[in-house]
Amino acid sequence: MLLILFSIALGQNSNPCKNKRFLSLSKMDLDDMSDREYNYFIKKEEECSKYKLKRKKKKPSKSKINQANRKKRKANPKKRVPKQKAYLPGVYFSSPVMRLKMTSDYDNINISGFKLETPLSIDIGKLSPSLVFEYRTYVFTYSDKEKNKILGGFGGNAVLGGLKLPFNLFKTKTGWFRPEFSIMSGKFHYKKGVLLGLELPQKLSGDSPLKIKYSIRTNIIQTDENHGTGWLDFGLFIGYSISEKMITSITETIKGYF
Repeated sequence: MLLILFSIALGQNSNPCKNKRFLSLSKMDLDDMSDREYNYFIKKEEECSKYKLKRKKKKPSKSKINQANRKKRKANPKKRVPKQKAYLPGVYFSSPVMRLKMTSDYDNINISGFKLETPLSIDIGKLSPSLVFEYRTYVFTYSDKEKNKILGGFGGNAVLGGLKLPFNLFKTKTGWFRPEFSIMSGKFHYKKGVLLGLELPQKLSGDSPLKIKYSIRTNIIQTDENHGTGWLDFGLFIGYSISEKMITSITETIKGYF
């Protein structure tokens, strides 16, 4: 009896049509897939077709949209234009909406920085988050100059690196709404710290290189050997997407002058 149950369970697990990542990707539009996701989807779709033929099972019903997409892809497998890999440099400005005790008394606050999002990714299981780098300035002071001289300010600069992972939240008429979760760490003004972020991209024209994102960030930083502080801030990021093709073209142009 146990052997039979084990065989059934093994047969279910080996069914490529029930692969969780494959099922998740089947709900996405082709244009929203990365090259890695597209290749994985095609591979699993072929495995699923072979599995169904072998088992002589009926094809499960699909939505008209997915059926049309698959027919187009099979009829023109080489016509799909892969997304161009691009770097996204930009600046951002933030304002705290919640602060812990050490930073709560300051009334003059300046938080800004430069961020670079890259197309470089790291495989972590089924996830492929991309690399992000940031130079951040955060300064907390008092408006009263005398008070500022006596008590002093708080803050400085931070150099951070981390990972960014977009995820599908819900589908709209124009495609999936994809917030971006990020986690970063590095050297703050005293020692180490962690930055957790959730960014909401502004929907612009698909061809526009201009990118606008709204962010909510949790800052956790060390202030001495045994203490730390933090705050939650809301920010605005404005960036300009630069494709690898454009970078190559610029580099070749510069070389031409030398």
